[in-house]
Formats: sequence, structure tokens, C-alpha cells
Amino acid sequence: MSELFDKWEDDIKKYCEINNLSFEKAKNMAKCWGKDDLILQYYDSSKNNGKGLNDEIPLPIVLKIKKKDNVLIFEQTEYTNKYLSKN
Repeated sequence: MSELFDKWEDDIKKYCEINNLSFEKAKNMAKCWGKDDLILQYYDSSKNNGKGLNDEIPLPIVLKIKKKDNVLIFEQTEYTNKYLSKN
């Protein structure tokens, strides 16, 4: 896991609960991050087909999280409900 995910875990969990999203799915997503931002991406490891990441480039961005003025700002994408829904 990324350091930012660990650091922001309680806020991410709360956001998921409020928005009826699965924190467990979020926790297991691929992550990329910068100094003040974290992006959760969907990666299907069952779609390897011997090509590794080539099958999945670019990975769909599922949730964007940015820290601005000491507040976390969450931005859902067209993939948020598809990959983070509790169902």
C-alpha cells in the first residue's frame, strides 16, 4: 500500500461508507500517488494473457483523492461505481 493511503485510511473509509462504496475494494486497488494526491486504479490480474500490463494500459482511474488546504477532496469518475460498488 502507499504511504498516503495508509495515512488517509480513516478518511477514505469514512468517504466510502458515506457514499456506499466498498472500502475493501478500494484498499486492494492499484495506486499511484504524488506529494498531495492519490489515485486508485482498477487492474484485473486475471486478464494477463501473457502480456502483463500491456493488456491494461491505461488503467481506469476509479477515484481521485487530493489534499488541499489540509482537507481531502474526493473526485469520483465514470468507473467509481462500477469498481467500488458494494454489490
